[in-house]
Formats: sequence, C-alpha cells, structure tokens
Amino acid sequence: MDLLMRFVYSCLTGLLMLFLLSRLVPKLKKETKLKHGFTVLYLASFMTLADMTHIKTVLLMYFGLILLIRWYYGVSSFVASMSVMFMYLITVIAAMVSSNITLLIFGKIIDYRIIFASANLLTNLIFYTIVILLLEYYKLIVKLFRKYSGNNIKIDFVMLLSNIALFSFVILYQRITFENMVKFTFEGIINSPSRTAYTGYFLLSYLFITNMVLVLIVLVNRIFMVDKNLENYKFKAETDVMTGALSREAGLTHLRSEMSRATHFKYDLTIAYIDINDLKVVNDKWGHKEGDRLIKAISEIIQSTLREFDVVARLGGDEFLVIFTRCNKQQAQSVWKRITDEFLKVNAEGEFLFKISASVGITQFDPIKHTSLLSFVHESDELMYAQKKMIKVSKL
Repeated sequence: MDLLMRFVYSCLTGLLMLFLLSRLVPKLKKETKLKHGFTVLYLASFMTLADMTHIKTVLLMYFGLILLIRWYYGVSSFVASMSVMFMYLITVIAAMVSSNITLLIFGKIIDYRIIFASANLLTNLIFYTIVILLLEYYKLIVKLFRKYSGNNIKIDFVMLLSNIALFSFVILYQRITFENMVKFTFEGIINSPSRTAYTGYFLLSYLFITNMVLVLIVLVNRIFMVDKNLENYKFKAETDVMTGALSREAGLTHLRSEMSRATHFKYDLTIAYIDINDLKVVNDKWGHKEGDRLIKAISEIIQSTLREFDVVARLGGDEFLVIFTRCNKQQAQSVWKRITDEFLKVNAEGEFLFKISASVGITQFDPIKHTSLLSFVHESDELMYAQKKMIKVSKL
C-alpha cells in the first residue's frame, strides 16, 4: 500500500479513536484542537510507520496512548487505562466484524489487525460504522449504570471484569471465525459451488454468537445495576432540580455510607465543602436569574471536572459538598486546582456579567477524629469559611 494512502487512512482511524476516547472521557471534549491534533498525529504516525501485526508494537502504541492521556490531558491513571482498554476492545471487535463481512460478501481477505491499511474504502466505512454503533451501545450501558448504580467499588469492579470477559469472548470467537474462513478460502472450499452454504453458516454463526453475548452483557449489567443497587438508585433519584447534583439529604446519606465503608475497608475518603463567592452581590446587582446562572455554571464545571465515581451534592442555595471516594487530601486538592482553572478559563471568555469563583474547605476523613458525620462536615465547613474570610480581607 502506498505510504501516503496508509497515512491518510491512519489519520482517519486516529480521528475515530480520538472520537471514541472523547466519548469515554468527557473531559477530553473541552481540550484544545492543538492537543487533539498532536494525539491524532501520534496515532497516525505509529500506525503508518510501525508493523501493527506484532503484539509488542500494538502494546507499545496503546501504552504510549495511556501515558499521553494521563499526562498530556491530566486524566487520572485509572480512567486513562480503562478508557483506552475499552476503546481497544471496541475497535478490535469492529475490525473483526468488518473483515468477516468483507470476506463473506466480497470474497476479499483483509487482515483485521491492520484494517486501516487495507486501502479498501468500503471496508473502512463498515469498520467506522460498526465502531459508532458499538460506542452507542456501550453508552447506553453506561447511562443505565449511572442511573441505577452508585459508588459501590466492589460491584463496580465485578461489572468491569464481567464486561471485559464478555468482550474478550467476542474477540476470541471473531478471530477463530476469521482464521477459519481465510483457511477455507485458501483451500478453495469457500469458492466452491457450495460456497453459499459455507458463507451462510459463518455469517449466521458469528452474528448469532455476537448478538447473544451483547444480550448477555445487558442481562449481567442489569443484575448488578438494578437488583443489587436499589439503595444507591434511591440516592441517585434524589437530585437537585436546578443543578442535577444530589439533594442535601441524599448527599449526606451517601457520605455517611462512605464513612462506614472507608472505616471498614481502610481506604481514603475526602470531602470538599464549597461555597459560591459573591452570590448575593450578583443577585442584588443583576437579579436572581443571573444568580441562578452563576449557581448552574459552577455546578456544571464542578461535575464535569470530577472523576466519574465522585459525588457532588447541593447542600443549600450556594453551598455544595463533593465526596471524593478512595482519594486523599492531596489528590482532592489537585482536582480542585483543575476546577479553579476552569473558573479562570470561563471568566477569561467573558460569557457572564459576573466573575465565577468559590471558596473551599478540603478535609480527609480520620475515623478516630471524625466520630460523626457532623464533625467531619463541620471541619470542612470551618476551613471553607476561613478561606472565604481571607478572600474578603484581600479585597479590602
């Protein structure tokens, strides 16, 4: 294949992979085009110049992609590795299916490992379409998961392993099917007068298994999401209408449960008590409509910057509580730094009449010191007011 054409198809595949990642990691949507361009260039160059039929090369490229997302985009190691892994599973399944369809319908053998280098436009279009369909399917699963599940780490981990196992089974089956069809093609069996029978057998067989596994994924996730998470579902249903965050009661109930788990399983737990700065000034100067916009803007920035398993609750008109599960104080401070950077970015864009800012008090849970929910939240509240007082003094 001509090197230039391979690079063009590699760029298209790189764009598709970036699209996948941006849907798996919403934070990437807000990054600059320059960063995205560099990522696509990295992927396209690797796929163009390296031999992607060797597993060591593939692992090297994806390991580099994980590091890129971790350090270049500032995403957590867990989210970066899990997102890249799911992206790989989705693209491999799509490549397997595309190769099978190309062989069965058009009689052309295309290596699924380097499908982007096939120079076959139709095959690549099939590949891109299947990737999008699989992504939409998995987004549906994630949507259901977020709706019914909470932050039960054990259940989350079992769900993760079950999905990996089922996706891996699909990949294994697709590979065996593809290799058998290639073998039969070389031996002339698939091109014999009875080719239609073999074609129909392989096509129906692999479609049946694939669909059954996808149905099984739905059923397995439903068991974990609905049957084993009714309590968490209740908490998630109790949301603040304006911001979409948990209500005060649901948030504090969730925090009480996390304190119990953190004590029992001995993992880190940190909270951030947040108070919006100058909300009264905005209400008095521009009206309550602008005040509501301020509340919504800060809530959206906080929720979009948090990890997927962190929880934010609205405690009152201008107060929020963020619960960082399995997170120490230093890590929570790093997250808050990213949130304040987003505040500055929005302020620089001049979208609002007012400036967005908030005071925060961050406290790490100590089972010996924080013997009650009230003592834990109160300490964080005191730290927040101390910071707010300093901000007021600095303005004088």
